[in-house]
Amino acid sequence: MTRPISELTYKIVAFPEIQQVDTNESIDWALEMMELGYESPTLHMLASFNKPTNYFEVIDYVTDTIKELGLEMKSGDDAVLSYASYYVYQISKGENVRDNLTELYKFCQMRDYEDLVYDFYLLYWAWDDLDYEDNEYNHYWDGARRANIEKIVVDEARKWVEKNKKHYAQHSI
Repeated sequence: MTRPISELTYKIVAFPEIQQVDTNESIDWALEMMELGYESPTLHMLASFNKPTNYFEVIDYVTDTIKELGLEMKSGDDAVLSYASYYVYQISKGENVRDNLTELYKFCQMRDYEDLVYDFYLLYWAWDDLDYEDNEYNHYWDGARRANIEKIVVDEARKWVEKNKKHYAQHSI
């Protein structure tokens, strides 16, 4: 039988490759994993840290916990897909669409316009244009208008999740 994992796992397993991973989130992750019934000595230690965390004090616990739980650290494109999937999955569920899209936009920029998430970069600018322009036209996403931009973003997120799920899926252990 498999158990679900915390959605933050997608970000946490990408930390060696993706510098944007916040070690404060590793504390939230540890607590969520414990709530889901996971046990490990380093998981308990990690959950006991106070925020704000010090990267150098916490990172070995994160690494050891990932190993103890039998999770796989991600690198290269797999790390990018895993990290981005956290935000894309939230969008696909319609949760905080604009905020999560903004995080993907920033991530794409920091990764030198990462191809794997570039469509979300374009969608961010399309939405931005539609917010601040008097007309209904934008240069970034064909067919996007004020009335449908959020639906387009959610639909594109769902397509992305379906297309990429085999690369990052760790829905359960």
